[in-house]
Amino acid sequence: MRKERENLKQSCIVSNDETGVFGHVGDFAVRAYRNLCKNCTFVINVFRGIYNTCRGRSCMRRVDLWVEINRAGLRAIPIVCLISFMVGVIIAFVGHMQLELFGAEIYVAALVAISMVRIIGAIMTGIIMAGRTGASYAAEIGSMRANDEIDALKTMGISPMEFLVLPRVFALTITMPILTVIADVVSIFGGMCVAMLIMNISISEYWHTTLDWITFNNFAVGVFHGWIFGWVIAITGCICGLRAQKNAAGIGHATTRAVVMGIIGCVAATAILTVIFNWLDV
Repeated sequence: MRKERENLKQSCIVSNDETGVFGHVGDFAVRAYRNLCKNCTFVINVFRGIYNTCRGRSCMRRVDLWVEINRAGLRAIPIVCLISFMVGVIIAFVGHMQLELFGAEIYVAALVAISMVRIIGAIMTGIIMAGRTGASYAAEIGSMRANDEIDALKTMGISPMEFLVLPRVFALTITMPILTVIADVVSIFGGMCVAMLIMNISISEYWHTTLDWITFNNFAVGVFHGWIFGWVIAITGCICGLRAQKNAAGIGHATTRAVVMGIIGCVAATAILTVIFNWLDV
């Protein structure tokens, strides 16, 4: 019996080794397809919950929504302002070093304004919120899953999608465009500080140049990016939390996965939206 078991184990090992690269690629493709189907189902359920909320048939509480807006919005303003100010300073300083060679230092204001308002401000805010809020969502929901609190909600007839996910999705959807605008303003202020201290450009001259180069299309594109990033970060964080394993290692893995997938989702959404806006000549 022992020899038969050893022979069976060896045959299994050999068969696993013989699968080779194509076998691993096939397994990866199958897992990717299943995850894609699950993610699509999750997104459909989110929209279904939004529809029920609009009809007044959702179990989402307004108190939870305001709490999440406070956590994802107001408490995130200091870190967003700090990072945006430093990014504006860096862009202005690097632009000054290059434009000084051509005697066009005043165009530093245009460089900071266009780059931050159109795309960089939204991207930096998305990365900050993915590491701050997306990870928090995954850890909180993962801990509730480990403590069987989600199963308790289902037992009481309460939908975890409407009770846990929707307040977080609504909160980030509302706060991300606002945080993006705040990041744009603070980064322009950072560039203004560099212009005043290094290039001896007056505040009025810098401000008028900034307003001349900022268009409504650039502003609208940046805010729309922030709105999409809010959806991406909230959904990825909640998905990772709901699928976390019921142990400490599983919660840590879900948190890390939420940050990584949130950043990747923001970058992928940026690439897609950039192609679409260029095609529409926006």
